[in-house]
Parts: sequence; C-alpha cells; structure tokens
Amino acid sequence: MAGEGEKLRAAREMKAWSLNDVEEKTKIRARYLEALETEQYEIIPGIAYVKGFLQTYAKHLELDPGEILALYKASQVSEKKPPIRMPFIFASPPLWKRPVVAVIMAVLVIGAIVAIAHWSPRNQTPAAYTATPLPTAPVEDNVEEPGSEIAPSSDTADNTDNTDTAGNVPSEIQPSTPSNPPEIPATEGLIAQIVFNERCWLSVKADGRAALEGEYSGGTTKEIQASDKIEFVTVGNAGGISVTLNGTVQPSMGSSGEVVNNIVLTKESI
Repeated sequence: MAGEGEKLRAAREMKAWSLNDVEEKTKIRARYLEALETEQYEIIPGIAYVKGFLQTYAKHLELDPGEILALYKASQVSEKKPPIRMPFIFASPPLWKRPVVAVIMAVLVIGAIVAIAHWSPRNQTPAAYTATPLPTAPVEDNVEEPGSEIAPSSDTADNTDNTDTAGNVPSEIQPSTPSNPPEIPATEGLIAQIVFNERCWLSVKADGRAALEGEYSGGTTKEIQASDKIEFVTVGNAGGISVTLNGTVQPSMGSSGEVVNNIVLTKESI
C-alpha cells in the first residue's frame, strides 16, 4: 500500500470526525470514503471518480491534494505487474496411438460417404401429386336485364333539394370555421434536461423535494420539472453532464471528475 489511505484516515481521526460527519460535509457516501481510506478502489465506479473523491477528501482534511494523488498514482503503477507466460509445449501422441487414430478417421470418412449416398435426393421417392380442383364461379341471382332503369336514390333527391338553381349550397348547411384559433398557453415553471456524456452520480431536488438521485451511464437523458427552482445538491462528475433549462443551454458545472455541490437553477438562469 502506498499510504494515501492511511494519511486520509489519520487526518480524519485527528479531527475526531466520523465517516458520517465527512459524508454530510463533502456529499461523498460513507462507503466510498471508507474505500478511499482502505485503498479498495474497485468499489468506486471509475478512475475519474477515484481522483475526484481523493482531491475533495484531501481538501476537506486540509491535506495537499497533489501529494495524495501522487501517492495514488504510485500505488497503481506498483500493483501492475507483467503477467507470467508459460511456454507452450506441444505433446506429440505416442507411436502406438498413431495407427489407431488413422483407422478411426478412415472408418468415420467411410461412414460419412455411406450416409450421404443413402440420403441422396436420387434415392428419395417423390410424393404423389394431387391436383387441386379449381373453384366454381358463383351464380348471380339478381342480374339486371338490359334496358332496365335504376330509380334515383333518396339521398340524391335530398341533395338536389338542398341546391338552388344557381348551384350554390344554402348558408344554413355550410360548415362554419372559427374566426380566431385557440391560443396555446406558454410553458410555466422550469424544465431541465440532463444529458449524461460520461458516467456520473448526482442528487437533484425540485422545489426542495428529492427529484433524482443515483448513478447513470453515458448516453442517458433525464428531465426534471419544477415551479421555482432546481437544485443540484451533489454532482460526482461535473464535466460528465450537460444541462438545458427551458431550451437554454447552461454553462458547464465543472471539469471531468470534479465534485460540485449546491448548484441552483431558477428562472433567472434562463
């Protein structure tokens, strides 16, 4: 172990702080803080989160973040050892097995040839062909004889009555069109669209109530609605998300791997 976790733990114990106390101040989960102190980095999702948490934790404990990150990088280099490759040794079969293998292969080849010849299409007897009878033409009972006249329908007579001599349709049956189209109300409140470009953990409140919390992978999109304000309580990877508020793109909250807290969006942010 390089010692960066031990330095963090010792600094925390000197201040008589518990992991829950540090979690409340830094917004980093207690189990991630414990993973930093024990250097069990596989618990934390991604190298970017590890570096961001180490930097934030070191600043909170009044330690040098550069020294802690240097110790972390040194520990990662020392743990990567080149894999040991065993030489490949080809073991040739004993001499007495070679004739046996040749006989088995010959039997398999002969069996395959016999099976193919047996199941060849030439040896298959074609099934008897049965012709399908053609359908008979339907007999029409009600066939009009030549010279018969068709009486005009009642619908045609009604349509003729509703038309004047000039061919115009009376005004009382013409469709009416509204003079003014209905107005579409404008969008009220706030609508924030969050696009995750990288893996990121965050916690968001809408009007003081929890609206979104968890870890999301790159390519995910989430939408949050509120009346007055949308508060990003914690963003674990500030450079990994893009936020649009009511159609207006918001400035970046930070760099990749950086942990930011208490970013509030209101109508003045548009």
